[in-house]
This record gives sequence, structure tokens and C-alpha cells, in this order.
Amino acid sequence: MALATPPALPGLPLLGNLLDYRRDHVEVFWEGYKALGPIFSIRLGPQRAVVLIGPENHRFFFSQVDKTLSMPEVYRFVIPMFGEVLNAAKDEDVRKAHLGLIHSAFQGRKMHAHVDVMVQEISWWLNRLGSEGTFELFEAFTSLGMNIAASAFMGTEIRQRMPEFLPLFEDLARGMEFILPPNLPLPRFRRRDRAKRKLNELIAPILAERKAHAERYDDFLQTIIEGGYQQRGQIADETVIGLALMTVFTAYITTAAQSCWSLIQLLQHPDYLAKVEDEQEAVLGNNADNLNAETLCRLERLEWALKETQRMHPVMSHYARYNAQAYEWGGYHVPRGWFTMVCPAVSHRLEEVFSRPDVYDPERFSPDRREDHKHAYSLIGFGAGLYRCPGAGFGMNEMKCIVSLLLQRFSLGLVDPNPKRDYEMGVIRPKPPYRVTYTYHEPRRARRQEQESRVCTVRGEEGYA
Repeated sequence: MALATPPALPGLPLLGNLLDYRRDHVEVFWEGYKALGPIFSIRLGPQRAVVLIGPENHRFFFSQVDKTLSMPEVYRFVIPMFGEVLNAAKDEDVRKAHLGLIHSAFQGRKMHAHVDVMVQEISWWLNRLGSEGTFELFEAFTSLGMNIAASAFMGTEIRQRMPEFLPLFEDLARGMEFILPPNLPLPRFRRRDRAKRKLNELIAPILAERKAHAERYDDFLQTIIEGGYQQRGQIADETVIGLALMTVFTAYITTAAQSCWSLIQLLQHPDYLAKVEDEQEAVLGNNADNLNAETLCRLERLEWALKETQRMHPVMSHYARYNAQAYEWGGYHVPRGWFTMVCPAVSHRLEEVFSRPDVYDPERFSPDRREDHKHAYSLIGFGAGLYRCPGAGFGMNEMKCIVSLLLQRFSLGLVDPNPKRDYEMGVIRPKPPYRVTYTYHEPRRARRQEQESRVCTVRGEEGYA
């Protein structure tokens, strides 16, 4: 007897679950899971999709990429923005070649140089804040992330022209569309296309200079340029630009959103924040000059906190692939032409995978708590498998730098302790405006010595010098 298709979440005629999906992706996935279990289907207008929840389903999903499941059909939204690069490339060999280029740009000493750029850019931002005030969190972190990404990936030529570059890039990003046809005569699509043309015009002379004088450069962009010559012939300038711009986009938008949630959760949990601050003092000594690729690896408690926020607030609501072939899984028949999706925001909160999943507990990621991260596919905030985000290490280092340097200099507070979700920029971010207060403080060691001195003075004892 033929297997049935996965049970469907009820929806509207013709539109299915599309309107609810556009309003709040995660709520749709939670509704489906609670009502129908770990395998269910939704309909987004004419497109049907199966949703798979849980680590074993994740294993199937990520292991079947380039086999049963295909990516280019899902990533068509990338093409108007960046061209047929990375996951949007139709040819599997081209996808893997692009992925290899990106990976090579994050290896070894290059990551050390990236961390130096992060510290420099974050310190420059902090110096402009003054002694106290407020800042809008996502706006501040996206601006900071863009400066870091531009400096690290595109070089000083673009970083020095950020007033010209940034508005074009924002128009490009706001033209991103997952559902609607990308060639509709919408104003944001026209702005996207105009921005893409101008960005190509802006970067093309830079590529020409770098090709003519390759010996002068040793950075991410140069790695992509020179790597292109080692592939099957020279890759077009437009492809080099597309790869660089897409890397900047994913680096700045996803890292900014994840940094927001990470800082929010630390400030919501002062007991664990105090442990992080103790670690910062022990490793860095309240000195920004001590922050580098080696010392970042020693900030274990901070890394656990970042992983816990990745678990509780993954900024990617779901990952999707196109069913190039029909398949049978979990007792169901899933037709060719459907999408297959996984949802980190739901899977990361399963009680059978993570103990007390709704409790903020970074120490679940310590070596002593392996029961909470024993499954290779339990945490998928950066994806998994061959196409796991190649910049995951870069993103973790950037978040560590941002949090560390902020905590060294300022006491921070949340204006609203309970942020809402927003999906406008293609990631789950705190709904703006969301503001954080800051007040300059002396290094913790100096503050503690001052407090101890005051205690001694009250007791009639000699205070500390």
C-alpha cells in the first residue's frame, strides 16, 4: 500500500499558510509541530513543503544535499542580488569550488588578521560612544558588522568609501525576497538592481588594480581573486564580486542579529554575566590589547553563552531544500517538487534533546554536560554538513570580541527586557527600535580595589593605594 504524504497544517484556500508564514515563521512551525508531530507539511501559496523536526531528521536533511535534496531552486532569491554564486550555482562542481574558495579565505593566519580587524573596528566604535547614553542595538551591530566585514573581506579600498558603499548595500539587502518573483516591477526590486549595478562599477576598478599588483595584497578578496585563476580557468569579475558581496552580507546580517540576542540574554541573566566578567578579567586583564585569536579561544564561558543563545534564539528560522526526487521518510511519502525544511527554533527546544530547554543554561555546553550536546545534529544554528556556514568561526570570534570589549568598558542595561521577534531583514532579530543603555566604568579590578579600600576605611584600617 502506498504511503500517505505528511499531515498538513490547515490553512487558507489557495494561500495555505503563506500569510501566517510571512507574519511569523517560527509560530507556524511551532503550531505544526504541536498539532501534528515532528513531520508535517505546510503550503506557501502554490508551493508545498514538508517540515522535519529533531536531530535524526536533521541528519537526513543535511546528508541528502546534492542527492535527493537540491539547493539552487531554493536559493534563486540570491541571484538578483549576487548572481549564481555558492548555493545558487546550478552546477554542483561550481558550488563546491566557490565553497572551497570561501573556506580558504578563513584559514590559519587569515583568521588571526580578521580578529585584529575586529578589535580595531570595535574599539573605534566604542571610542565614539562617549561616557554614557543609549544605542539602538541592531542598528549599532549591523553598522559595526558592516565595517568589520568590509575591512576584513573587501580591504581598505572599500572601508574608506563606506558612506558610498553602505547605502547601496542596504538597497541590495532590502531587495531580498523568498516568495515573490524577483523581477516584479516593485520599487525595492528596482532599487536592488540599481544598487547591484553601481556596486559592480565601484568594485571593478579595485579588482583590476589587485590583478595588476597582486603582490601588494594578502586578504580575503585577494584569496578569492587568485583562487579563481586556479579553478577551471579564470572566473569572471562579476562572480568574484558576487562571492565577496554575499560573504559580506551573510557575515554582517546574521552575526549582527545573533550578537543582539547574545548580549540581551547575558544582560537578562546577571548571575551568569558575572561569571563571564570574571573570566574576562582572568584571561584579558581588562586590557583590549590582550584580545587576539589565542585569548579568544580561552573565553570558554562566553563561548558557552553564545552557543546557548544560538540554541534559544537561532537567527535563521529555517533551512530549505528542493526535492529533486521523491523520497520516503518517517513513514511518509514526500513528492518530488516539494521543499524539505528544518527549523532550528523548534528543534533546539525539544525536551528529549535538551534538558529544561526553555531555561537559559550556558553550562549545558561545558565538557561536563555532554548529555545536552551528544547528538551531532542537535545544534544547527550555523547549519551542518558540507554546506555548513564557512564563516561560523569568524562569526563566533566577532561576537566574542563585541561582547568582551563592551563589557570591559561599560555597564549595560536593557530598556525593554522582553524584545519581540522581527523578520524584515531575512533573519530573526529583536524588533527595532530596541535600545541598550551604557555607562562607562573603571576596569573591574580598579573598581574592586576601590570598594575594598572603602571597606577598610570604614573599619579604621589602612586602605589600598
